[in-house]
Amino acid sequence: MIDPTQLPILLKAIDFVFDEGRKILAERRERRKAENKAEETGAQKPEQEVIPLEPEKTVEVKQDLISSKVDELLWQSHEAEVEHLVRLLETYSSNYRIAREQYAKWGSALVPPIVVNNMVEAENAVIETTQKLQNLLSKIYNKDLQSPG
Repeated sequence: MIDPTQLPILLKAIDFVFDEGRKILAERRERRKAENKAEETGAQKPEQEVIPLEPEKTVEVKQDLISSKVDELLWQSHEAEVEHLVRLLETYSSNYRIAREQYAKWGSALVPPIVVNNMVEAENAVIETTQKLQNLLSKIYNKDLQSPG
């Protein structure tokens, strides 16, 4: 059994994987759909999109993880990395929210390219870090947390 003082970081990691990261992915998907409809070219091949689990399955998997026991040795060997990834996700999420506010202030037609770049960069960082955290949690819990597709 892991130490109760270490539990908040593990719960925060699970929340990022199943909540915050998922929200940012959904916003990104919606923005890309709008951009693709505006362009209507279809000449470019879109980047491979991360497909999340269905909302019902997400809640089920999240609850299963929260109620599961964690192997103490696995947790101790990966605790520092989980803490690091959670801190990175907090920073990237904050950067994303700031960029979204700036984007909203300017409007989609007048937004400076640097704001769009900051938002895309923060999205990419959140996605990459969330996937790393998801892989790490898969190791810790000995369960496959990857979404199909």
